[in-house]
Amino acid sequence: MLEVTPGETTCPVASAAPNATAVKRSVSAGDVCHSAVTVESEGEEEAEHRYVSERIEGGCFCATLSRFDCVFDVEGVSDGSLLVSVIVEDRETIGRIVDALERDATAVRLRRLTQSPNEAETSLEIDTTKITEKQREAVELAVELGYYGRPREATLEDLADELGISKSAVSQRLNAVETTLVRSFTDS
Repeated sequence: MLEVTPGETTCPVASAAPNATAVKRSVSAGDVCHSAVTVESEGEEEAEHRYVSERIEGGCFCATLSRFDCVFDVEGVSDGSLLVSVIVEDRETIGRIVDALERDATAVRLRRLTQSPNEAETSLEIDTTKITEKQREAVELAVELGYYGRPREATLEDLADELGISKSAVSQRLNAVETTLVRSFTDS
C-alpha cells in the first residue's frame, strides 16, 4: 500500500474529498477523471456519495502508474493523500514506481508491503506506519550509504555525522525499525 500525496499537480479525487473511505475511478480519453467517492462523516448515519468528473490539469499520478506493468487501485483518501494498492510481479518494480512518482514531485510513502502467497510460501505483511519519520530518515540514509551492505560501507559514526545526532541516537532509531520489521515476521 502506497500513500501518495500529489505535489504540483492536483488530484480531482483528493481535492473533492480529502478524506474518503472508498474510491471507484476511471480515467477516460481526453484526460478526464471520473470517480465515485464515499465519504463517511462522524455522527452521520449514512455515508455521502460524491461523483467527481474533472479534467486533469498538469498530469496525474495515475498516468505515472500506468506506465508500469502493475495493477493499482485507489482505495481511499486520508488527509489529502491517496491510499493506493499496487500489485507488481517483483519488488524491483515497486522501487521503480516510487522513484518515478517522486520524480513527478509527488510525495510517496510505503505504508504496507505484502508478498502474495504461492504454493510454497506464506503471505507476509509489513506495517510501516509504526516507523516514525526520524526512524525512516535514518534507515533510508543507512541503506543509501551502505550501512547494511556486505561488506559494510558506512559506520554508525558516518550516519550520526550526516544526521547531526549521536551514534547512540542513530543506533536506537535503526534498532526500532529493525524490531518493527522482525516483529512483522513473527506476528504474521
